[in-house]
Amino acid sequence: MIANDEMKSTVWKTTEALPLSAESLRMLFENKIPLIRIEQFAAPQECKMLVTQANLLGFDAYQNVNPKIERIGITVFEYNNIGKKDYFQAVAQASKEQYRITSASFNPLERLMATIQNQTGATARIASELLYGSYHAGLTRKIEQGTQLHIDYAPSEQPGWEVGTVVAQLSWNLYLQLSSNNHGKTYIYDRQWYPGDERHKLDSYGYSDKVVSGASSIVFQPQVGDVFIFNTRNYHTVESTKGHRMTFTSAMGLLPSGEIIFWS
Repeated sequence: MIANDEMKSTVWKTTEALPLSAESLRMLFENKIPLIRIEQFAAPQECKMLVTQANLLGFDAYQNVNPKIERIGITVFEYNNIGKKDYFQAVAQASKEQYRITSASFNPLERLMATIQNQTGATARIASELLYGSYHAGLTRKIEQGTQLHIDYAPSEQPGWEVGTVVAQLSWNLYLQLSSNNHGKTYIYDRQWYPGDERHKLDSYGYSDKVVSGASSIVFQPQVGDVFIFNTRNYHTVESTKGHRMTFTSAMGLLPSGEIIFWS
């Protein structure tokens, strides 16, 4: 874990999104590049079918998160103050809902794990707890009103969970639906979270802009069917969109053993 201000920022070797490979994935975990892009990961019709099924099932919103973010599925973030036992009791229902969406088209998580194993040689699996079993992995999510500046980093947020033992954390997003305008971009800063940043936290997840003062950043606007992967220990934010923005997403982390685990 980063322990002092001198280690809190690095310099990306490029500001371009690289294709997936063993080398680019290693560099992303090490925060030496900002992005990996897998173009045309899913066909437009596959994405359209996932969108249709998700809308039929209906979305819930994160609690105590502003602006509103809607999702189908569960997250460890939402169970921080509820408890690990309750999270794992909710996994079965969340998995059933996910199956109702993906069975009409394909399972993006399974395809991504297979792609990572085939192209990088890394072992990829869903995270699990010895006493509870498998985590849930995979959210269908709508971020249409934007987000606050934030990070997602289980070692700081879930230290008592298996996912809190990862040494680096990424997020991947398959873009299922995007409005035909130039809104809803994602901004990623070359500035990682460190413990002293907690004095700048504003609420349940957002941080003051002070934490990225002077840091360089990149912005990306994907196409439907693309997957983008980035390091979520880096501060990031999504701008609001004047229309639709739906993704299929989960966290992925690197264990000390070299295994890659997935969870939501």
